[in-house]
Amino acid sequence: MAPDDVARDDRWTAALVAGAPELSVRLLAEVFGPLLALAPAERALLVGTLDAWLECGGSVGRAAVRLRCHRNTVFNRLRRLERLTSRSLSHPCELVETVLALEALRWSAGRG
Repeated sequence: MAPDDVARDDRWTAALVAGAPELSVRLLAEVFGPLLALAPAERALLVGTLDAWLECGGSVGRAAVRLRCHRNTVFNRLRRLERLTSRSLSHPCELVETVLALEALRWSAGRG
């Protein structure tokens, strides 16, 4: 997907990632490196939780309903993700890096 195509769809994070592929690869390795080392099922669980939490506007309760699990499970998964990435989801700049790394992960998997 070309950066212009993505921008027309208002997916600015995807446009940024697609527009700078070398930087996106570095960002992915830097932010999600330890996460990528996990077993695929475990990695998918944490990434899916992050994705649901973001889609729910940062609401743990709504993410729990979407994921069909207890809200404490969502909290625990997000805290684990924070430990693995050394980034806090409550700090805006670190959250931006995490979101861009998530988009880079999608892009690298061809889902961009």
